[in-house]
Amino acid sequence: MFQRRNMVSGIAAAVAVAALLAGCAGGSGPRHTDAIRIILGHGAAPGNPRSNAALLFEQLVEEKSNNTIDIQILGQETVGSDSEMMVSVAAGTLDMTINSQGPFATYVPEAALIGLPFLFESSEHAYSVIDDESIEGYLADQAEEHGFHLLAFWDNGMRDLTNSKHEINSPEDVEGLKIRTPDDTMTISIFNELKANPTPMAFGELYLALRTGAVDGQENPVVNIKSSKLDEVQPYLAVTGHKYETNPFIMSTTRWERLTPEQQQIIQEAADEARDSQRQEMTTQTKEIYAEFEQSLTVTHPDKTPFREATKPVYVQWQAKFPEFYTTITEAADAHRSQYAEGGE
Repeated sequence: MFQRRNMVSGIAAAVAVAALLAGCAGGSGPRHTDAIRIILGHGAAPGNPRSNAALLFEQLVEEKSNNTIDIQILGQETVGSDSEMMVSVAAGTLDMTINSQGPFATYVPEAALIGLPFLFESSEHAYSVIDDESIEGYLADQAEEHGFHLLAFWDNGMRDLTNSKHEINSPEDVEGLKIRTPDDTMTISIFNELKANPTPMAFGELYLALRTGAVDGQENPVVNIKSSKLDEVQPYLAVTGHKYETNPFIMSTTRWERLTPEQQQIIQEAADEARDSQRQEMTTQTKEIYAEFEQSLTVTHPDKTPFREATKPVYVQWQAKFPEFYTTITEAADAHRSQYAEGGE
């Protein structure tokens, strides 16, 4: 029900996006008036690996196409929240978006299972599963049915928990906390089982909500926490690694089909190369930010075992919803687990 309401409100946003894009003369670089223009929206802050890789994608496309394809980037939720950008791409008023897993799962609900609690030991473990054709190919086919061409899964990292109230060392410490979540049914399921008060809201609203005490805490990879300065208003960090998320990079199918095969190849190659760069930068920044936060915040490293036990009902719920894909992704994760279990994140 919550996501359906967001989708309806997003339709109005799509109309506003269309008006904004129609009059948008600025962008991320000099415009080539004789080039095909493609508008790319995302919600990341400058310096975030998603934002940096979007700039790399722009550069790669323009170089590979000899400036015959012009990528115009509109970041920091300039054209709406992630949910609103999904609606805009579906409506054809926005060409492409590097989005978040939750809004993507509004259309492709099986994608939510990538975020099953503690399914992956690390981001690298997740890559070994989601890059497989049985996972990525299946989700790409499902996305196509809703008007989205899936280019790649970029990395939105292993997620940790912050709050303004107290240290978190056990599931009991999470009980009753008002935790902002993204528009993601899986995350809501997890925090319901932890007996928190999950509160979905757009990422762009989060800093103010934390600063004013409208919510007590939030969960994100530390790269997002740092780039959006959430550490300024959240003194407690618990390294829970409770779930992994992707950043689905999608394009409107109708826009994709208007490109020539050569242009499609350029876009796909650039998306893959930028994905690899983004994943590497996520790894590098994550290590640096953990070291910084150990000095600037109160950081705890809770035993994950009781959190796994507390969130087991989430597996039961989602297995009942999507039994075939549940089996595919959990068996794939288990098959690769021993390779990554010692090196977690």
